[in-house]
Amino acid sequence: MIKALQEFPNLNGQVSGEKLVLSAPVHLGIAVDLNHKGLVVPVIKDADTMNVSGLARKIAELAKKARENRLTPEEMSGATYTLSNNGGAGTAFTTPIINHPEIAILSIDGISRKPVVINANGRESLGIGSVGMLVQSFDHRAVDGSYSGAFLQRVKSLLESHVWQAEL
Repeated sequence: MIKALQEFPNLNGQVSGEKLVLSAPVHLGIAVDLNHKGLVVPVIKDADTMNVSGLARKIAELAKKARENRLTPEEMSGATYTLSNNGGAGTAFTTPIINHPEIAILSIDGISRKPVVINANGRESLGIGSVGMLVQSFDHRAVDGSYSGAFLQRVKSLLESHVWQAEL
């Protein structure tokens, strides 16, 4: 998602009045559930400079601090894009609400095994695959559905083709 945001910069920023303020660094908001007693969004500053392991460690650290009510105001401000993960609850499709003044938010829903079409050497067959849903809500003052759709397609492509083991 962060790599795709760098290619689709109009989603990484904030709306200030009638002005779009874009950000080169990605300051990633992470939605954290407080055991069904609310939700907070701590921010990973400069998330675009971290690898997968670094992001995982920072997410775990901020989520722990959030649940212990120890987040500082600095850790709760400045997000340019937010990620919400409802997948742990097994959801199939959620519609996240934009954390204004941000431009967009991405929700990752549950991954389940489903019948899929597999194309091997030009021949299609039916198989079982892991399928999940990525849903983005966005401010139409900043981008349109075509731009959002192209971003989501890029996220999908990166998820499916990137060699993740190299970053662990």
